[in-house]
Amino acid sequence: MPMSPTRGIRTFRYAVLFDGVDDYAVISPFTVYGWSEITIQEWVYFYHPKANVAWSKTSMIGDHLIDYPSTYYATDNRFDYTGLLVAFATRRPDGTIKWYVVTIYPYRNTWINVVRRFTSTREYSVQVNASRIYTATIPSDEKTVLEWDPDKATYPYRYKRFVLGANIDLVEWMKTMQSNLLIYSRAPSESELRHNMVYPWNPVRDGLKVWLLAHPDYIKDIDNDGVLEWIDLSGNNNHAKLYGATLATLIKTPLR
Repeated sequence: MPMSPTRGIRTFRYAVLFDGVDDYAVISPFTVYGWSEITIQEWVYFYHPKANVAWSKTSMIGDHLIDYPSTYYATDNRFDYTGLLVAFATRRPDGTIKWYVVTIYPYRNTWINVVRRFTSTREYSVQVNASRIYTATIPSDEKTVLEWDPDKATYPYRYKRFVLGANIDLVEWMKTMQSNLLIYSRAPSESELRHNMVYPWNPVRDGLKVWLLAHPDYIKDIDNDGVLEWIDLSGNNNHAKLYGATLATLIKTPLR
């Protein structure tokens, strides 16, 4: 039986707050070309989306709306601003974009655990709070973000970025908090993903490439450039630069 949010989602003492105006974080370079699999698992708190904001990305590879293979979240105006849209983009042989889209709602003003997983058998799936809600098989002639060579792209820097908090090409975003983020170069089993959800401070380490955990000890200016880094605990030095985003101490448990 899938775990309920109250059984599986922890109450976090700290989170990184993105204000919905101009805050974002970037891991760069972030090269995934050549990986055969990828899994992104995150604990995120979505505030009520602002009216008339059709696309408000909270985490994605790349930072452009249309032209680049990426995965991201967005608010979905089709559901009176209550929905959250999870999309996976590929590029067809003719250069056009193919979208694999699932809308999850009404997850707003609450912590949720979301997993996006792409396997070596080309299965793409989405899980919310340990329950699979979407599965699709990607045709072999469609290039995913893992297969699109960033060095041959028109704008290679876009392919080499993992962006949190917002799409910096846009001007209106949704206010969010991130407490924990894991990125794997493999497809952990569903039991491993459930373990991560129940024990977010002790995730499975095999294949772990990025681990960002919100805590005062892990947010500091390590290179003395005046910009805070969110320290990567995986050991791979995939630190996220924080631009405006701040550490929040959650004195009260957010409303569920």
